[in-house]
Amino acid sequence: MTNERTHGVERWRPGARAQHASGGTDGRGLPLPILPQFPGMRGFAELDSVISRLGFRHAADLLRGPAVEAGTSVFATLPKAAADDGFRILDGLWFPARGRAWTRVDLRHIQETAERWRTSTDPRGGTAAALMDTMETVVRDDPMGPRRIVLWQVCRELKDGAGGPTAGAAEALGVHSTDAVPLASAVAAGFPGRGPARDAAESVNEVWPGARLREALRIAGLLPSHPTDHVLANFLARLHERAAAVDRLMEEARRLGQLGELRAATVSWLAAVRRATDDEQALAGLLGAATLLSDERHSPDAPSPTDSTVRVGVERRAVTLRWTAARLPRDTGGTGRKGRGWPVSYRVLRFPDGAPERAVEVPYTDSSLSVLDLDAPIGRRVRYAVLPLRQGELAGVPRVTGAVLLVPDVEEVRAVPVPDGVRLRWRAHPAATRFRAVRSTARRAGLSEGSGQPTDGVPVDGLPVPAGRKGLVDRPLRPGTYLYEISCGYPAVPDLPGEGGELVWSPGLRVAATSVEWPSPVEDVTVRSLEDGTVTIDWRPPARGNGRLVEWPGLPTASGDDVSGTPAARSAPGEGPVSVVPEARSRVRLTAVSVLGDRAVAGPSVLVERPGLVEDLTARRLAPGTAELRFRWPDPAVLVLVAWEQEGRRREMRVARSRCLAEGRVEFPLTGSPCRIEVSAVPRPDAVSIPTASATTSLAHLPDPPAQPPRGSRALALLSFPWTPWSATGAPRGRPWWRRWRPRSGG
Repeated sequence: MTNERTHGVERWRPGARAQHASGGTDGRGLPLPILPQFPGMRGFAELDSVISRLGFRHAADLLRGPAVEAGTSVFATLPKAAADDGFRILDGLWFPARGRAWTRVDLRHIQETAERWRTSTDPRGGTAAALMDTMETVVRDDPMGPRRIVLWQVCRELKDGAGGPTAGAAEALGVHSTDAVPLASAVAAGFPGRGPARDAAESVNEVWPGARLREALRIAGLLPSHPTDHVLANFLARLHERAAAVDRLMEEARRLGQLGELRAATVSWLAAVRRATDDEQALAGLLGAATLLSDERHSPDAPSPTDSTVRVGVERRAVTLRWTAARLPRDTGGTGRKGRGWPVSYRVLRFPDGAPERAVEVPYTDSSLSVLDLDAPIGRRVRYAVLPLRQGELAGVPRVTGAVLLVPDVEEVRAVPVPDGVRLRWRAHPAATRFRAVRSTARRAGLSEGSGQPTDGVPVDGLPVPAGRKGLVDRPLRPGTYLYEISCGYPAVPDLPGEGGELVWSPGLRVAATSVEWPSPVEDVTVRSLEDGTVTIDWRPPARGNGRLVEWPGLPTASGDDVSGTPAARSAPGEGPVSVVPEARSRVRLTAVSVLGDRAVAGPSVLVERPGLVEDLTARRLAPGTAELRFRWPDPAVLVLVAWEQEGRRREMRVARSRCLAEGRVEFPLTGSPCRIEVSAVPRPDAVSIPTASATTSLAHLPDPPAQPPRGSRALALLSFPWTPWSATGAPRGRPWWRRWRPRSGG
């Protein structure tokens, strides 16, 4: 409002501040205007982003509307009564009209401006018209809402400007010169700059009003605790009033729970959670009360126990939940308010038994009435809660399961007979740390309990068998069928004591295994080597089965190992001793095998080799004191013995096959005396080796070098340095003799 004094009468005009108000700090004796401390609008960030993307400085450019084009209005050609000096913002949002009048931004102005945007040829018209619809919603909720949004944007631009908040900067943003000075002073005095406080002011309306009460309180803690903005003050008052109501509900729920009124306590907890969905204490209290209510409902002492509507299945390494559709109050026939049916969705939580405050959400995406939890913890008692939701809000009391303990048994168990026993192999969960197996003997069917004979399926004894992560081998066993109960031990968590307070054992898996009669291995093998290169091998017959001596192609096996199914075990049985004549440069392994039916076990092995001759042996001297040997290696020997005799002394050296083949020769030390060299194959210590002749060669005497002239003589110099220049001692230069002895001319 502005005033004009005429003959003692003040005339007030809208849109201007009084000129003679008392007090103030803006340089004219007027108080600074009170600025908004938050935009007060849900969706402000999106609105602000679209306004900036359209090229508007702020919302006032949008609310002013498109420029009037020539010829589009009957008033377009009429001159304006006054220039457009900008909009007024301190006492409402006003735009200049014709003459000296001002038009206020209200519902009618917004509707007319929106229509102008729709009929405008401006390419931004469609989007601007949509934004004007948003502004219409704002002004219907708060008549001063558009002014608050514009003033917040203008103050933000002034605060963040390079030169700071000044009257010139305000006028550059379109503010009328009358309002520019006090507005700049107010912004400089207390408008928040970039940082958490401004971010909180622009985002608090996105959370509240809403169900995320604790998040709204956290954001509100960054705002002024004693706001000068009456809208923000009312906003915070309603927020804290809701928080106090939720606290009262939680306190009442705790009191009812202590009195044993579980149903009433659950209702109070449910009301608190619905008002504050992000309150962890309220959710934990609701889950705890629902757990007690569920246990009481299914207790054997309950007057009419009923089955749980949530069924739990533990399958291998996962937990499966299945439940029935929730019957929510005031939802008879599946219809809600106004005859429309609101679909019911679900949220599944998992929490340790006795610790609902540690609940985590189980991934659940489809609309079915079941979920598979693949991340259930091992060795910990947990519970599951199924929460019914309607429109994303909790619509009823959660249904809580009983305690579930996931301790998987071993999988993929395979039982095979082995000599004198059975072998069990399995696959265990990586979290398992210990394994135990108990063997039971089965009785035969059809016989009485007192007959002392086994009966199928009825264990009569239990003996622990050592077991590991991959399986077990149980022997010696008599032929028959045995039952094994295999359990896995998992580390127990502190709040869940297991056996001995250390491990929790799985329920156990029972597997049947059959032990059959096996041949006994050959115990004694004798070897005799003849001079003609023949090796005779004999063996003592086994106690069970037929013994035979077969050529074994692979690596040696231990006595008693299962060799059933190998080609060697299926060969014809041998009778009596076996004579072997290996070829030169060959090696053969013979193994005694005992066969009974389709089963065979290995016995002792004999390795027979016949190294070849050392061929192409040559020797030559290298530098003084060293000689080398070259020869063809006597396969299959792995070592050769190099021996040389010199000056009545014999010396030896063993050379490995790998070294000789890598270097291509063998070096050894010797003097210049005559030398006799002998090379022979070294038999393996674990083999029967047919001896072969060694190869020999010799080196003749190395002549002594000629005597050296005395040191410093001319002859030694000529022998050692025949072409060196003259030295200071007069040594010859090494010139040719014909130049040294040619007579001088004129002599």
